[in-house]
Amino acid sequence: MDFEKKYPITQQPGDFVTVQWTRGYKAVDVYYKDELIGSVQGSAKLKAGTKISTVLGTIELKLSEKPIMLNVIIDGYHSPVNVSHPAKELKKTAVFFWMILTFAVIASLMEGVYLSTELSAEVIVTLINFVIVTVYFLSAVFIRSGKPWAYYMGFSMFGLMYALSLISFLGPVTIFLIIVFLFRTGFLVVLILNMKHANSAIKHQRYGSYSDAELLDSKL
Repeated sequence: MDFEKKYPITQQPGDFVTVQWTRGYKAVDVYYKDELIGSVQGSAKLKAGTKISTVLGTIELKLSEKPIMLNVIIDGYHSPVNVSHPAKELKKTAVFFWMILTFAVIASLMEGVYLSTELSAEVIVTLINFVIVTVYFLSAVFIRSGKPWAYYMGFSMFGLMYALSLISFLGPVTIFLIIVFLFRTGFLVVLILNMKHANSAIKHQRYGSYSDAELLDSKL
């Protein structure tokens, strides 16, 4: 074997499995308390994801795509050092809320110009838009910090605004209205698909996490 790495076991704080592998992940061995508990031959199996039954339960070994790294999942729980750990995948979704925030700011400015002649209406709309923009901003910031609740907060606001946007179809339907609605629908689909990361991150939070600095990643 050419490489070795310790993978902390999320649901057993202070415990870990040791994984050894050859270059190109052609052969992988999994050890627990210095005993070999599983082996996998062939990188193709790891790319698709392969499961082995061990004394610790079912261990899934899977290679991530970018970067190509080995992820160890024990009984449905990612090791904290996995590059595909739900908390790390959740952080990536912050970009969606930064994009939504940008569009929300632009829409707010456009509404401000449109209502500039109606002071009372402008004040009310400005306050509402301020709340919306603030929610998206906080969602993006805290999602980047790996906070699942922030995803639900941002999603709830977007879902509410999406539902309210349907009212606009009660009036004249224009090409611009249809294009905006399609964009919103696209974002809604993306947010729904990525909600799995927030759900999984919450599942893992009950056990806390480890610091990458505590781990050994060495060449044999």
